[in-house]
Amino acid sequence: MSITAAISNAYSGLTSVSRMAETVSNNVANAMNENYARRAVNADQRVVGGVGMGVNVTSIDRALDLLATSSRRARGASYGNANTLSEASGRMAQTLGAPGDAGALGTRMLDFENAIRNAADNPASDSAREHLLSQAKNLTGTLKGISTQTMAIRMDADAQIASQVQTVNVALKKIEAVNTEIRLRAGSGNTAALEDVRKKLIDEVSSIIPIKQIARDGGVVALYSEGGAALIDGQANELGFTATPVITPDMTLASGALSGLTLNGRPMSIGTGAGQLEGGTLSAAFEVRDVKAPAFNARIDAVARDLVERFQSTTTDPRLAAGDAGLFTDNGAAFNPANELALAQRLEINAAVDPAQGGDLWRLRDGINAVQGPAGDDTQLRRMVDAMMLERTPSAATGLVSLVSATELSEGISALVSAQAARDESTTAYNAGQFDILRESELGLTGVDTDYEMQQLIMIEQAYAANARVISTADQLMQTLLEI
Repeated sequence: MSITAAISNAYSGLTSVSRMAETVSNNVANAMNENYARRAVNADQRVVGGVGMGVNVTSIDRALDLLATSSRRARGASYGNANTLSEASGRMAQTLGAPGDAGALGTRMLDFENAIRNAADNPASDSAREHLLSQAKNLTGTLKGISTQTMAIRMDADAQIASQVQTVNVALKKIEAVNTEIRLRAGSGNTAALEDVRKKLIDEVSSIIPIKQIARDGGVVALYSEGGAALIDGQANELGFTATPVITPDMTLASGALSGLTLNGRPMSIGTGAGQLEGGTLSAAFEVRDVKAPAFNARIDAVARDLVERFQSTTTDPRLAAGDAGLFTDNGAAFNPANELALAQRLEINAAVDPAQGGDLWRLRDGINAVQGPAGDDTQLRRMVDAMMLERTPSAATGLVSLVSATELSEGISALVSAQAARDESTTAYNAGQFDILRESELGLTGVDTDYEMQQLIMIEQAYAANARVISTADQLMQTLLEI
């Protein structure tokens, strides 16, 4: 081997280990960055005229494990979906209150029932009737408050949908731009940094809509939803949605009062479990807005209806005529069974028994349409107690099947909602645990191991020193030749 060949070989070695040192330092610097994939330098023997002439850096590979990444993304979407549903279920359960809490629906109903009993035991007591009226008002206020908070849950879900749609659209456009840049650099430059950026953008989309990543020529990727809808394949497709700032109980997707989701202008079914975009946080938000919250509100309306009908019955107050309102009214009027939707919002105390509205407290004792009777007559109040205790068949909307009293209806619904919230929380915890396991597994395969990088750095240092020694020795040889 000639001296010049030795120098050339050593110089190529120095160049390659320099690139290795640069790569290792970059890896270590990004050791805490979960969006960074470990880099590794690939080198190959340089051959000129069939003779080995040192080493060439052929590529810098980016650590990749598509199975680990896709598994982590799928579980992340499931976790996001479960967490969104769990948060909504928890808020619904919270509006009903925990059993025994002063403001809980079941407690309010029991307090009202006990106030009737107390008034029946003391029919001549004005303070007992005042307390009964106060508890009736507390009960109607609680039902109204629950219905109002349910509308807030729906409006929050609608706002989340709008935000997530914007996030997906922006991310897809950026992925399209990164795809273009990678295609232009393919074969002529290092695209690892761009691939890191693209991975982060795809992760943003995958938590909202579960996706499948498909490789295309030139390093480009296409994204499809798990249900088969194209999100980007060449050009980015666009989701469409219009937010509704104020949502009332009667507003539904089917009626056209609420916006649905479109993909490039084509309506997409979502939130029902059968669409092409199911499984992530976006479908969960639609499910909360269009399914979960309306079903919960129907339960509250069923409680309001049950309460109204118990006291609008002529069995409870024989002096009521057909079309007369009882103690509880639909905005002051008698309840029409065909108009149950949003009844809890319209629930009011009959003005005839409320002095603040020009009524008389004695009508609680004697009846809505009665003339004032003896102070010690508890007949009407006893009928009201019986009305509360009467076991009735609950509405199908409540989820209950056995005969229940008024208080049992409220407590039964509270128990069902709390149980569902607990199940949703358990599902969320399971998915969170699985997601963490898969994330750690992916990081173990594609992330930076600083111990390994330090070992590599020692080998690089030794190789660098060896190549430098070759050049130093060759220089000494050259000097010796020149001195001859």
